[in-house]
Amino acid sequence: MTPAVAGTRLDQALAALSGLPRRRVRAIAGEGRVWVNQGAARVLSRALEVGDVVDVLPGDETLRPSLPPPEMLPVLHEDAWLLAVDKPYGLATQPPARRQPGELTVHERALIQLARRDGRRPDLLLFHRLDRLTTGVLVLARSHEAARALAAAWEVGQARKRYLALVDGDPGPGERLVEGPVGRDLLVPGRYRVTGRGRPARSLVRRLATTGATSLVEVRPLTGRTHQVRVHLAHLGSPVAGDTLYGGSGTVPRPFLHAWRLSLPHPADARSLELCSPVPADMAAMAHTLGLGSPVID
Repeated sequence: MTPAVAGTRLDQALAALSGLPRRRVRAIAGEGRVWVNQGAARVLSRALEVGDVVDVLPGDETLRPSLPPPEMLPVLHEDAWLLAVDKPYGLATQPPARRQPGELTVHERALIQLARRDGRRPDLLLFHRLDRLTTGVLVLARSHEAARALAAAWEVGQARKRYLALVDGDPGPGERLVEGPVGRDLLVPGRYRVTGRGRPARSLVRRLATTGATSLVEVRPLTGRTHQVRVHLAHLGSPVAGDTLYGGSGTVPRPFLHAWRLSLPHPADARSLELCSPVPADMAAMAHTLGLGSPVID
């Protein structure tokens, strides 16, 4: 379980993540089909902790025809403590409120990928996330100890992230510090905005190339708020192109926001681990088409 649901009752978390009524969750648990950390859950009021692994076992319902195995996720780094994958566009990190039959999250795909390779269910814990429209580096912990260490590094700002984005307009030359608290937009569900009711947020935005109508930028979020990069770019007047939720134009086939580099202390010994995801081919091609050149960054 991620920090977002830490402290939540087991039955409430399962209901929220699955979309099932709590009474149905309780019925499933009564059949002994809800397990926490490889043991049947007896107390549904228990509070979940970061790194808890919750399994819901299948019942006697008629099984649907099996689906083909999902496409392999590119692995950027793997060791006994963590797995870093290259997240594709359009995949959710954790289960959305509603999803299509057979739709798998990045976490679920990684679990299946390691299980098929190793012949057993792996320990693979989610502790941070990327938006569905964002591509790039996503890290999963391979033990509870690793999950706690990585979550702590995220909490105190030791994870240093760098994003690339194609944006509308020109955010201005050089590097700019954007400071603006980020909170929910009370008028638009699922959207966030700069608001005095929000949590403090800071980002560094550097223009790499521009045509005036479109720019290639690097963003280094100094805090970790939901949708922070998208909100701060929109606040500058240069939303991610194609990100219509935040005012982006529809001139590109999809939003191009890429979690390009991630530096973090390794949970084993705190040495610096540098992770890098190649710029997606369609993003590089679009940058060239828009007259921004090739996104090769130092």
